[in-house]
Amino acid sequence: MTESYLIPFAFWSAVTGILIVISGLSYRTYLRRRKNETSAP
Repeated sequence: MTESYLIPFAFWSAVTGILIVISGLSYRTYLRRRKNETSAP
């Protein structure tokens, strides 16, 4: 890879990583809420 391809690759890798982290955190919050709703009478 030349340097001209390295910058867009790094950019989209960062964007993808951020999206994965946000998805994981929101899914964890969703599971926690769901667990609390089912345990409540």
